[in-house]
Amino acid sequence: MAQNEYTIQADFQGSKEVVWEAITDFQSYDNWNTVLMMENNDQLEVGKKFKVTIIDEKGKQSQFKAQALTNEQYNSFSARQVMLGKWFFSATHYFIVAQKNESETTLTQTWRFSGILFRPFRKLIFNQLDRFNQMNDDLKEYLKANLRENVGNNG
Repeated sequence: MAQNEYTIQADFQGSKEVVWEAITDFQSYDNWNTVLMMENNDQLEVGKKFKVTIIDEKGKQSQFKAQALTNEQYNSFSARQVMLGKWFFSATHYFIVAQKNESETTLTQTWRFSGILFRPFRKLIFNQLDRFNQMNDDLKEYLKANLRENVGNNG
């Protein structure tokens, strides 16, 4: 792993389409996601800016604007936050969804950083990003509950 990159990965039951629908349905985040909120870009329109809120384990919220960079439906999307220009601080967050096998999907989240502000705050930033493992746990529970609900409704 590069010194300016941070990656977490988790496996989920279900197809990549199911995982994709959950992570791109920003309006439903408040139903399951205790870490991240995203608003004002429900279609993941490339080039559009939107509001991001990160919630720490004590409930404290940090907000910033990000811009959608890519959207490859059912495969990946990315967004970037820039403060005062890329030379000062830039963080790009990639969400990559891949079918692992017939019943499992892997979600990889990677962040890439640049700018003079990153190096002195690297450890703090990486410690905060570790919180996204909780988001993965939240998503696992949400998908399990929806799977049970859908099986119950179809049976």
